[in-house]
Amino acid sequence: MLEPGLGTPDPFVSMPAPSVKGRLFGGLFFFLALLCAGFSLYNSTHAAGLVGRHGTLTVERCWIDHGSRHHSDKTVCAGTFRADDGTTVDHEATITADRERGDRVPVQQTVSGYLATGFGEIWRWCALFFLGWIVAALGIPFAATGIMPSRGQAVAVGRLIAGTRASAWMKRLVLGGAGGAALSLYLAWIF
Repeated sequence: MLEPGLGTPDPFVSMPAPSVKGRLFGGLFFFLALLCAGFSLYNSTHAAGLVGRHGTLTVERCWIDHGSRHHSDKTVCAGTFRADDGTTVDHEATITADRERGDRVPVQQTVSGYLATGFGEIWRWCALFFLGWIVAALGIPFAATGIMPSRGQAVAVGRLIAGTRASAWMKRLVLGGAGGAALSLYLAWIF
């Protein structure tokens, strides 16, 4: 069906009906955004030294972990961790960082390993928090309309909310998330 006078297909003709699956799909984006926020909060509080055991990792060796085909290469360094309070010594501590042998890296011990501390690390984890805003924004059209996207219809679902409060919130989250992430990454780079 063509729109009168425009000669372009009407994007609403072939749209599927709203469903619980569509709302759940939108909710999945909100859940992923919450995971980003939680992961960011957990790691940034450790990087700030607010939780965990503070100490120093003395680098003894480094290698490049090629990971899988879906992940990029990363440098992993291993060495000895000594807690500042003298209670813990771990001779097999590892950290994902590009360091030289003999470097003394201030770290915070977490449940799953060690994280570097400092302002740069805090801002790097804050960037993940703002990226979560963008993930949440991507779920708004689906949660608001209840339409589960099929091939080639994701953009059309976004058009359905044009001019609504949902659209305004989507724009705010995208702009705020992009701006916050850019500023956070800039500050991480400076420090």
